[in-house]
Amino acid sequence: MKNYIISILTMAVLASCGNKEDKEAAEKAKADSLAKVPTTNNRILGVARIEPEDGILNFTAGTSGKVLAVLIKENQIVQKGQSLITIENSLENAQLAQSESKIATQKAAIAVNQANLEAAKVSLKNARDTYERNLRLFEGNAQTKQAVDDSKATVDRLMKDVETAAANIEQSKSRISELQADINYFRTAVNQKKVNALVSGKVLKVAVKTGDYVTNTTQIAEFAPTGSLIAKTEVDELYAEKIQLGQKAFIISQTTGDTLANGSVSYAADYLKQKSLFKDQSTEQEDRRVRDVSIRLESGKMPLIGSRVDCVILLK
Repeated sequence: MKNYIISILTMAVLASCGNKEDKEAAEKAKADSLAKVPTTNNRILGVARIEPEDGILNFTAGTSGKVLAVLIKENQIVQKGQSLITIENSLENAQLAQSESKIATQKAAIAVNQANLEAAKVSLKNARDTYERNLRLFEGNAQTKQAVDDSKATVDRLMKDVETAAANIEQSKSRISELQADINYFRTAVNQKKVNALVSGKVLKVAVKTGDYVTNTTQIAEFAPTGSLIAKTEVDELYAEKIQLGQKAFIISQTTGDTLANGSVSYAADYLKQKSLFKDQSTEQEDRRVRDVSIRLESGKMPLIGSRVDCVILLK
């Protein structure tokens, strides 16, 4: 029993030493990495988070309906305009087809009204000729007053017919404009069911699956636009004014201490704010103010998006 206890204690001591050695090795690697940074006191060390330069985009459905198919997966590179998901659109397609069929019917009605107008014009011309002939005969006492009045009445009736046919054509044309507006609306509704990528980039997270019902504001994916990565950090107000665009910087792994990438300051806010990026707790009180700074990564092993790293900004 005594030997058993001694063995356990021995293993615990060895494990403790192993953990201590691992920690010391990581610290040494980090120190070695920092040693590779040009040795100068004119540098600022900070903690940064890796993000796309244009930020992480949250794609929303922009319409409502049942998801028939998810066409993307995480880590996939997609191009601008590429379809992301397919949403059921049978109702919108039916409404579009119905409106298009009404257009054809209305065009046929215009053709009929146009034919009626032409026939009415011919009849009106003939009636006017008859009226004028009867009028001349009446003036020569060769026709009765009743015949003149009847032919005049026929002219008046046919003039009304011509006006009515012309009005029917205009009304049908107006109705076609209304139906065309309906068609444009339903085409837009159909197109809205096609959820496409607004920009090129990488899918970080897919938030929907086949069979889900989505609305206009339902998030379907998190997306990293194509472009440079940045290390976003906050510089304490004590050093904030020393930051300038173009200053060189190094990005260092908090895990291994290796230098991951090089870059330069691409953005520095024109104002100070309360510390927010790396508070340990949401309720943490922070009296000091900081300046937002972004470092565009230019070369090296690019860290994972969202990872937390150390950064060194050279002031000269």
